[in-house]
Amino acid sequence: MRNKDWVKDYPVHIILKPQKDELLSSWLTRTALEHGQTLSLFISSYIKHDGTALARTDIDFRYDEKLFKQLTFKSGLDIKTIRHMSLRSEEGYLFSCNDCLYPPQQIRKLVDKRTHHGLMFCPKCLAEDKVPYFRKQWRYRFYNACPKHKIFLVDRCGKCYERIRLTKITSEQSIVYCSRCGRDLRLTKPHKIPIKYFYGLEAINWFEDGLVNGYFTINSKKVLSLWVFQSYTRLQYLLDRRNKLVLDGYPMQEDYKQLCKKLNHYNSKKCGPIYKDFFLSSMVYHLFKNYPHNLVKFTKDNHLTHRDFLHGLKEAPFWYIQMIDKQIPMHNTVGREISEFEVIQAIRYLKNIGTNITQKSVAGIIGCHFSIHKGFVRIYKSICK
Repeated sequence: MRNKDWVKDYPVHIILKPQKDELLSSWLTRTALEHGQTLSLFISSYIKHDGTALARTDIDFRYDEKLFKQLTFKSGLDIKTIRHMSLRSEEGYLFSCNDCLYPPQQIRKLVDKRTHHGLMFCPKCLAEDKVPYFRKQWRYRFYNACPKHKIFLVDRCGKCYERIRLTKITSEQSIVYCSRCGRDLRLTKPHKIPIKYFYGLEAINWFEDGLVNGYFTINSKKVLSLWVFQSYTRLQYLLDRRNKLVLDGYPMQEDYKQLCKKLNHYNSKKCGPIYKDFFLSSMVYHLFKNYPHNLVKFTKDNHLTHRDFLHGLKEAPFWYIQMIDKQIPMHNTVGREISEFEVIQAIRYLKNIGTNITQKSVAGIIGCHFSIHKGFVRIYKSICK
């Protein structure tokens, strides 16, 4: 059996300088191509013997101290620089993760057929780079457009629609070429963001500034960025109400609803999911912009309750819980006592006027919440078995 431990002592011949906010996979791929090798072959030859298996994982999210130390030893770069290229450097600011294997919701997965591919890019940024590279921001869920060039990010080749696969780029290519058809990604024609969508770019800048600073200023108070991003995913879920959404003062509400209709006819080669994330991120920003007015009005207009904001939410930040407790008081789950006679009479009334009998319609006649009032729920279910 061959001894493969010799790889750890084999030196890297060409050391490339990491660019600003460059992804670890981008830096490794550029280094591999300078050595005339693919990423997997380079890792096997210079870093560790099981390079093919390592290259198939999400290197940017993988937490591997041994790998970081090995890269530090091989490259001569300090370990702080190596760690900064990893998405794990944002732990505690963008997301919280306890030995999780897959990226949390604040970071896009590399492959997700339900939405769009995780590694996106700005063609104009790549074209302007003296040294083209892929940024960490292009993996963040809130980062769906380029504020500098005012265009939507792209998640695949504009010719063959192949996703960006750095591990598949051959030694004869550059990092800016499609791994399947070889087309220059810098030539991809992105969709321009119209002026009426600039509110969304304002939201991206706000989220990015908060992440860089480590805190957001909401209602004249500093709030840890991690707490806001943990709340972000829950608020996005509540905001994604499609045609039922009521969000007063949000300038792109009708555009969002039109997009939701189009997404019913899903086509994997279209950019609809990217646009939708763009809208939802700007909606979350809208809730915090005029805090607490926008949040409270959204809750009332969409008939949401305290339970909607917190039920089933794991590891909710204390700040978020306090915010919801203060701005959206919990309903009385007991309420006034409701008799069986009241429920029966309400059902008879609905029958007489020809209205469909549901738990919600009956509760509307009685004057209680259809799912929170425990006494009503118990009586209704016993009658309508």
